Amino acid sequence: MQPDIAQNMLFLLTLLVDFFAMAVTLWLAFYLLARGFPSQLTLRAVLVLLALSIFFFSALYNLFHPIVGSAALRAVLLVIGLATWYSLTYQLMPVRAQKRLRWMEIGIYLLGAIAAFMLIGTRNAFIREEDNLLWVGRMGVGAPYIIYGIFLLLTCAGILYNLLSDTKIGLSPQGRYLLLASLFPIAEVGYGIMALALAPPLPRLVQDLLFFCGVFLLGISVARYQTLVERRTTLQEFPISGLAVLGLAAVYALLAWRRGSEPATIAAITALAIVTHSIYDLVREFLERARQRRESTFRKQLRQLESEASGDERLQRCLQEGLDLLCRSLNASGGFIAVRRAGDYVVAASQQSVPLGSQFPASEVTGEDVCEPNTPWLPGIAWVAPASEGDPPIAIIGIARPKTRLNYSADDLDLLAEVADRAGTIVSLSYVQPGKADQLRQLVDEFQSGESNLRFRTDEMMAAMAANPSPELIKMVEEGLRNLSDYIALGQLPLADWAEANGESYIERGKNLQKVLMEAVEDLRPAGPRPREPLPRVWFNYAVLYDAYVECVPNREIMARLYISEGTFNRTRRNALRGLARLFLEKEQPAAIAR
Repeated sequence: MQPDIAQNMLFLLTLLVDFFAMAVTLWLAFYLLARGFPSQLTLRAVLVLLALSIFFFSALYNLFHPIVGSAALRAVLLVIGLATWYSLTYQLMPVRAQKRLRWMEIGIYLLGAIAAFMLIGTRNAFIREEDNLLWVGRMGVGAPYIIYGIFLLLTCAGILYNLLSDTKIGLSPQGRYLLLASLFPIAEVGYGIMALALAPPLPRLVQDLLFFCGVFLLGISVARYQTLVERRTTLQEFPISGLAVLGLAAVYALLAWRRGSEPATIAAITALAIVTHSIYDLVREFLERARQRRESTFRKQLRQLESEASGDERLQRCLQEGLDLLCRSLNASGGFIAVRRAGDYVVAASQQSVPLGSQFPASEVTGEDVCEPNTPWLPGIAWVAPASEGDPPIAIIGIARPKTRLNYSADDLDLLAEVADRAGTIVSLSYVQPGKADQLRQLVDEFQSGESNLRFRTDEMMAAMAANPSPELIKMVEEGLRNLSDYIALGQLPLADWAEANGESYIERGKNLQKVLMEAVEDLRPAGPRPREPLPRVWFNYAVLYDAYVECVPNREIMARLYISEGTFNRTRRNALRGLARLFLEKEQPAAIAR
């Protein structure tokens, strides 16, 4: 009676481990694919996770419906998973080391391919599969056994060598998780060899648990890499997404169990639920990436319009092109751009909205930030955004309601505010007021002196980052700036962990983080000495951050220095913080990859 109870407990534990491992690895594979499919490192991790999820599903299914030869197929999946794992660690090595070890990489791949073909071609490679469901599979001594064993040993040795040689990636702060993850499949291989050598059979539960722990930590390591280096996930999104998808899959599994389905069918339903929800998430992420690429292209075209707007004859064309870009990006049904001339605004660009040449008094524009207009002069306009040049603003932009939505999102309105700022720059560079030609010429010279450096950094940044920095990172950067002079507070902030500002104490960490923040702020500084007031617009982002957080100048004084209103100051500070976060990412990415 006692052996039967132990056998049943072992069966139940093996079933639960295989079921849980199948669900988690399948979700991790699709999650990482959705967040990091351009990354070669992530794609290799996804292949490992998919191979192991199929492995665990096959092991679970075989507990209830034994299939002759399935153990060999699971061994082939292990070959694929371990070979891809080796490839992942190989890609992390320096290029010089990769060239030196190319022969070893090719040899492991060829040996793995030979082992896989021999396992598939030898249906009885594993002995007594039907009676050995809960124990480590035993192979008959022969060519498949020898080739398969050599492949396992060489691959494990290669993984350790890749992580601990040359730059010792596995001992770096970023690579410790990957090294820890790699130790589990190596332990699993050792356990399997020991099980083959001993006469009493050893439970397969330990083998499956070791492999699951390793592949789960691999997924966590790659997700952490995306969070800290590529910035494709956030620390909050990862557990929430996992709980949402796995929780829904658990509901499906519970409903199937309540309806009397067998465990193999419940596992299939769970896998199907995870795949369907993950595919939806993958499509949503793809569409979001496409939207971000369109916005990146839109901003690049706006910068080109700024550089082209050098005279009155080009002003209307540049404004019209900018308005067309904005309406396409926001899917707006119409819009206009009006330029201030004397005491009135004159519509200089329009798309299915206020007619060109229409005039309305400047007093009708009362908002200092993006707002909904309340004037009969602008029929059909949903939102207006004033440019930040002058008081009243030198130009305003208005957009009608969206074509396919009820209203605009907060990100859409931020984009409208950004376009209004750029429109103000275009107009200020092109619209020469009487008696101010010399002042504008000086403004153009100063703008051009820093434009090449600023555009180079901006284009480089846009090429490196596929998406805008997350609100969490912007909040962390702002919190760091607020505590810029307090070493103790800086050393305890989440940003210190994000930037890996290491030190023996909180004070040392705070000093290192302060240095990183100061360098990022200085990167926003345009070329050349700081001009006398009033500052040109190209200096606004740097001046707002430097004066507010480094020199601790009150906001009112900064507004007076820049001759801007409170609403324009707040919008400029938001844009500057977002730009600083982007630059912060750009500086941290190559350093983190090197680590």
